[in-house]
Amino acid sequence: MKQFVKVWPLPILFSFILLFFINISLYGQETAKDLFNRGYRYLNVDKQKAISLLTQSIELDPNLTDAYFHRGIAYFKLDNFDKALNDFNKAQSLNPELSILWMYKGFAFRNKGNLNDALDSFSNYISLNPTDTSAYSYILRGKMKYELGDFNGSIKDYDMAVKLKPFEEKYNYYRFISFYEAKQYKAALKAVTDLIKVNNDFYGYYFYKGNVFHDMGYYDSAVYMYNVAVIKNYQNADSYFYRARSYEQLEKYEKALEDYNTAIVMNDNDGSYYSKRGNCKHLMGNKIGACEDWNQAGNLGYYEDFEKVKSVCE
Repeated sequence: MKQFVKVWPLPILFSFILLFFINISLYGQETAKDLFNRGYRYLNVDKQKAISLLTQSIELDPNLTDAYFHRGIAYFKLDNFDKALNDFNKAQSLNPELSILWMYKGFAFRNKGNLNDALDSFSNYISLNPTDTSAYSYILRGKMKYELGDFNGSIKDYDMAVKLKPFEEKYNYYRFISFYEAKQYKAALKAVTDLIKVNNDFYGYYFYKGNVFHDMGYYDSAVYMYNVAVIKNYQNADSYFYRARSYEQLEKYEKALEDYNTAIVMNDNDGSYYSKRGNCKHLMGNKIGACEDWNQAGNLGYYEDFEKVKSVCE
């Protein structure tokens, strides 16, 4: 008995083959979301690859907010801040409720040197998240205000950050620096005293407290704080230099000269050290030694007291 094999007409057979390959192609094609997920996974290992995949994702779905957002992050990490801002702005236009974009825009503006725009961005984030328990947004806005010379404004932001995170040492430090730069010495004194309570091993806080006392005219107290700073870290040249300044105000010129000498041995490239030692020598009646120091200060590019070379040394 013969067996018959059914033979399909060529047009029908061709149609089946074409449909088969179309189905394979469609099955293997990545969606916008697939491409986004792949790009997201590449963010930390190959940012250029991440950008390529996220761009393909956007080409398939121009309204995919996350793709713009994370491509902006990739551009930001590659220091391409203009492209990062373009993507952050596009993501923001698609989803105005995504408040974290204000933080990223603030970072990008800051790195471009646009401090006012950075300040506005951080302010917008804070207005949408006033009790962000990380307190970091207040620190960032405070830094922008500080860099713009608004020390009182930065203090307000640092105060808020400290209220939210009272035991965060660096937040307290930022607040102290703003008090000091604003010449609010009583508040700065309290702030640095609080810092010492938080970390009593760090010599720098005793050094800073010495600076506050010096600027307030309490030179004996300043010397005491510099003494502690030296005990905590005898290798910091500035502790000797600033203690010398306080000794000089107390007219203890021999002790001042000894500290200036020590500071210069430890750091002989700072013109201000020579210049101030020259002043001390001049007060002690050592004109030749003073002129040598003032000239050396000038050689190192420090000219604050260089007019004395003309009036005293020539």
